[in-house]
Amino acid sequence: MNVKSIFIFLSCILWIPGLLSAQQVKLTIQVKTPKNTPIKDSLLVIGNQDVWGNWIYPKSRSMQKINDSTWQQSNTFPAGTTVHFKVTRGSYYKEAVYNNTGVPQEIALQLKKDTTIVLKPSNWNDLYQRSITGTVRYHHNFSSPLLKNTRNIVVWLPPSYFSSPGKRYPVLYAHDGQNIFDHTNGAGEEWHMDETADSLMKKNKIEEFIIVGIANTKDRWIEYSGTPEGYNYVKFIATELKPFIDGHYRTKKDKANTAAIGSSMGGLISFYMVWLYPEVFSKAACLSSGFYFDEGDILAKCLASTSRLNGSRLYLDCGGLDLDKDFLPDNQRMRQVLSANRSIQLLYKYFPNDKHNEYAWARRLYIPFLFLFGKS
Repeated sequence: MNVKSIFIFLSCILWIPGLLSAQQVKLTIQVKTPKNTPIKDSLLVIGNQDVWGNWIYPKSRSMQKINDSTWQQSNTFPAGTTVHFKVTRGSYYKEAVYNNTGVPQEIALQLKKDTTIVLKPSNWNDLYQRSITGTVRYHHNFSSPLLKNTRNIVVWLPPSYFSSPGKRYPVLYAHDGQNIFDHTNGAGEEWHMDETADSLMKKNKIEEFIIVGIANTKDRWIEYSGTPEGYNYVKFIATELKPFIDGHYRTKKDKANTAAIGSSMGGLISFYMVWLYPEVFSKAACLSSGFYFDEGDILAKCLASTSRLNGSRLYLDCGGLDLDKDFLPDNQRMRQVLSANRSIQLLYKYFPNDKHNEYAWARRLYIPFLFLFGKS
């Protein structure tokens, strides 16, 4: 083949339809919806591509429903395309949120090869706002210079907060804050702390108080134990978060009106809050506490002396099934140790048929609320 023939051959190849276009790659988006997704709603992807309406949601088409909880959509794009998109139930008012931050998040990807992405929203922004009883304020990505990290803080305000502008309120600091007011953990379980507090307050059973929900981080396990990181986490609450809350909300700042609550490892670190800063926190509700896993062995410290807890009010409880079965012996030992100090106001409860989960803690939450804030 001479040079002229080769040129003609290559020219013909270059003009074959499609060879001039970029390589195509497939993007598959699969969405596993939370349990509260309305059964009649359809899912739409909106984003920066024509197929997604270029951010105009009425121009986007519905995803394919695989089953009651799973939706899917596949599209092809030129390799190298950067896509930005959100998952919705048909409008910007009904966007997916993740980790229950309350803020819809945009997904961004550069497509270099066939890609499948599985998204598991924790909620929808419209349902998240509606499902909370009462008024909340969000402080997203609250920064701690001490811990060198950020986390979300949600503040629940009691019923009379706006109608009684001269009134100040006790404060309850709650760990695992993303699980106390709304569905957050993929299993549809929560503490229902807002409903329980609102109901007891309106029945005049307990005094009104502010709840500060502190979201956990990937370091939850070490931050909620008697480790150096756990000590710093408690210091963060006492010296960084509490001054912020006291400065932005009408609180009663003294230790008699400052409490903590948590479950499992959150119950353990609630105990540590009173132990480490008795001048700041005087009350704690410790549900199904993980004394069994404590790196700092707070039980041994209490066996030596409980004088640091003098004048405190402590609620301890434990179930009898699941992980609580393993936690029970150390909770019972802690009860015995604390009971020997008559200056500690202690309430201990045992629930033999309760498992280690949010459902159980939510069901008995009224008991520590009455004990810590009861009017009678």
